[in-house]
Amino acid sequence: MIGIAAVRYFLIKFSRGKIIAFDLEEALSFEGESGPYIQYAVVRANNIFQKVQQRDKLDEPALLASLRDVSAAELTGENGSHELWSLVLDASRLDEIVEQVIATLEFSVLAKYAFGLAQAFNAFYNLHPSRSSILNEERDNVRRWRAAAVIFVRNQLILALDLMGIGVPQRM
Repeated sequence: MIGIAAVRYFLIKFSRGKIIAFDLEEALSFEGESGPYIQYAVVRANNIFQKVQQRDKLDEPALLASLRDVSAAELTGENGSHELWSLVLDASRLDEIVEQVIATLEFSVLAKYAFGLAQAFNAFYNLHPSRSSILNEERDNVRRWRAAAVIFVRNQLILALDLMGIGVPQRM
């Protein structure tokens, strides 16, 4: 699955008119612009959510339903940070990107979007020390909104990868 992701992403990430010299090391890299890098972001998101689920005893539908009763201060930036909203906003652009790909027949736009979203997610994850503040966050409302953002970003990345014909392994 990782090998398929490496090859497909490598071939898609270049614009249509570009001559491609396939580089196996670059394609298989878990760092930088590659299919495995994006897959790893999804696997990381799955791991985060599984740990939050074990801690809070809430499955995905229950967590999302519980947001109706939780202050949205973390999402809206009232806590002084806009990183979460920025990440959610980036993830929400997938439909717009797909329309652009269809209009231009330029699949590299989708590849660049997926890579950028994976980078943004990894930056958000690494922004907070101690295995992301999602897992160690004591404030219930903040933890739930961050977990919901992880779910949304993960789902958008899975959909983007699926559109490129790339699956996601259970673990990496």
